Amino acid sequence: MARTVNEQARQEKRELILQAAVTAFPENGFSGTTFAVLAKSLGISAATILLYFESKEELFRCAVLEPLERFRQPFLAFMQGEGTPLDRIKSMIDVHIRIAASNSSFLRLVQYVLGQHQRFPEEAEAMYRFANDYTVGLTTVIAEGQAAGQLQSYDAHEVAWGYFCFIQGVGLVNTDDPSSPVWDGMRRVGLQLFAPVTNQ
Repeated sequence: MARTVNEQARQEKRELILQAAVTAFPENGFSGTTFAVLAKSLGISAATILLYFESKEELFRCAVLEPLERFRQPFLAFMQGEGTPLDRIKSMIDVHIRIAASNSSFLRLVQYVLGQHQRFPEEAEAMYRFANDYTVGLTTVIAEGQAAGQLQSYDAHEVAWGYFCFIQGVGLVNTDDPSSPVWDGMRRVGLQLFAPVTNQ
């Protein structure tokens, strides 16, 4: 039992360090984010961070890749969803807006990595794979919706990429609380990007 409790406490401490890193790296840059800076923000010693991450490079990699992997299932759930293509797109938008509204720090980290993709090739490549998996799946659903007469006929891949850019931008720019009604407006705007047929 003690081992289970200790392991849970260890995982919680590790997650706190990761969360602090997700915020600090895009704010301070890779060079400006030191273990000392992170330790001060968390009220721990820099040596404590070394118990969880062997280097700043490992911490950075984990801060990027672990949340990205956690978002994969909810972000791509629409691909196995039920209902019509339009139903699946509406449900997808709801999920994505919730993610965007609550994860602006991680979205800033994503943009930091992509803006310096040559400096962070492993992390950037993981993001490109995520984006490709997402847009390929969404392109298929859009094409199904167009074939069913639920969506107007535009280039399905362009619509998928346009929406992907929109949802990232919304999370970066909008700092309102996740419960703010502004997010309902963003749901409506997001849906319009798919050009639903007006009588649906």
